[in-house]
Amino acid sequence: MSWESLNSHHDFIRYGGVSHQLSATRLLSSPEGSRNPLDGGVSIGGAGAMEHHQSWTWGDSFSSLHRDTAYTEVRNPRPAYFTWSCFRGCRARIHHSIAKRKVEQGVKLYNQHKQQQAVRKWKSALKAIRKREDKFELLGYLYQAYMDWGKYRDALEFAHKQLYISEELDNPNMRAESYLNLARAHQRLGGLERALAYARHSLYNDCEQCATAGHVHLTVGSVYLELAGFNKALDSFQHAHRIAQAVHDNALELQVYVGLSELFSRLQDADKSARYASKAYDLSRSLQLGDLNSRHHRAALLQMASALRKQGELGDAHDYCSEATRLALVSGDQATYARSIRIMGDIYRKKQDINKAFRQYETAMGSAAAMGDRVIQMESMDGAARCLEALRLQHKICNCRPLEFNTRLLEVASSVGAKLLVRTIRMRLSKIYHSLGDEDQKQHHERVATRLQQDLDLTCGGCGSPYGIEGDSLEALPCAHILHARCAYDILRRNKKKKRSCPDCDKAMNSRLYLNCNDYNNTYSPVALSVCSSESHCESHQATSSV
Repeated sequence: MSWESLNSHHDFIRYGGVSHQLSATRLLSSPEGSRNPLDGGVSIGGAGAMEHHQSWTWGDSFSSLHRDTAYTEVRNPRPAYFTWSCFRGCRARIHHSIAKRKVEQGVKLYNQHKQQQAVRKWKSALKAIRKREDKFELLGYLYQAYMDWGKYRDALEFAHKQLYISEELDNPNMRAESYLNLARAHQRLGGLERALAYARHSLYNDCEQCATAGHVHLTVGSVYLELAGFNKALDSFQHAHRIAQAVHDNALELQVYVGLSELFSRLQDADKSARYASKAYDLSRSLQLGDLNSRHHRAALLQMASALRKQGELGDAHDYCSEATRLALVSGDQATYARSIRIMGDIYRKKQDINKAFRQYETAMGSAAAMGDRVIQMESMDGAARCLEALRLQHKICNCRPLEFNTRLLEVASSVGAKLLVRTIRMRLSKIYHSLGDEDQKQHHERVATRLQQDLDLTCGGCGSPYGIEGDSLEALPCAHILHARCAYDILRRNKKKKRSCPDCDKAMNSRLYLNCNDYNNTYSPVALSVCSSESHCESHQATSSV
């Protein structure tokens, strides 16, 4: 073997990438047999010996090279890009874990009424959350926080992000929740038709007997309540109540009772409104929702105040409303605060303290305008218009200001679609124009109000007379039709041979419904949605004395 072959072999070993520790002197013998012998110190001389030595060294060197090569290939370091990707993955997992811990801390802070700190935690965690299911849940927390603050347009952005994630994952339940959140936000912004459309999309993507479907039916009922579709609202509330009982969701059942109380309040049945409000208040005290400062408790307090105000119990109504206002300020619930101020104005107006009432309505209008809540703004403007009408009838102001204010209110109510309020405003404007001597405008508003009354179809199927205009006792049938309580009592009093059916849809009726009639001493058991009269009467007084 020549030195050139040894050098080339040495270069292969050095630059071939096998191992930088291999050398020719370790693998091969030197040209001189006396230097660094490989046979344990035995010197071999002669040409034959040299040939023998070279052949032995050649085979042994390649076998050693093969063994070392296999050994050093296993010990080769991994590429740099692999190490960097591993590092990035570990860092992402650590950041995700820290972000989830921030979400939990935010929930605790929010329950402690530290909303600003909670939202800051959630927003900082939103950037690090990688798992889309966790991000969807976090967006739901942020949505509810901004809804409580009355920042409905910001809440809409979070709902749209939720919808995008649900589309990516193709998850029907997530999609249903996203559409529900969009419907609730648009309802507060006054886009009632759009809210109904989103609610329908939510029902398409969810099962019919789960909590989300119950909340969708509740939202649909609230929207129809604003649109004065009382039969449709009642039907939606019945669906929501059945789901609440099926899944044992007391919070959903509470909200159904609040909606029913508001429905009967608008139909001028103050007693039934108070019974449902009392039932909601009792449920709010028994719910395991952290503490009494939950939004469900605040809603029940406000509904109790509104119902008691209708009954003339102004002192108790004032106490309930004050407590709701205090809790709304503590929790940062701007929507509840604006509504409580508006109801406080109703209480002062009922006390004939018109100046105080008008100031309350002005404050509520300002808060609602800042939030963009057109429903509360419309209700507050209606209260202020009633104050101006009272001052006009007392000849303390002229007809100009009530006329201008009611004209503006008519535009707002018409844009929202509140038909019942539009009818009331039309009748009010008719009286103002009559005082001004403008008979043409007076008759115009009267005709429109009469046409609206017919469109609302607030007519009892039993006697054919209207309801919802003056105070009266009403009854809701399981088929979602509404009758005077006395008419429903007459139908059930018939003999078994005669057919007991709803006069509107001809569906069979049974005795399982609440009747507000003194003849039977309220002994009928409640229907799906009704409450026993004697129990609710006691509950109402207990709830009143506890505040």
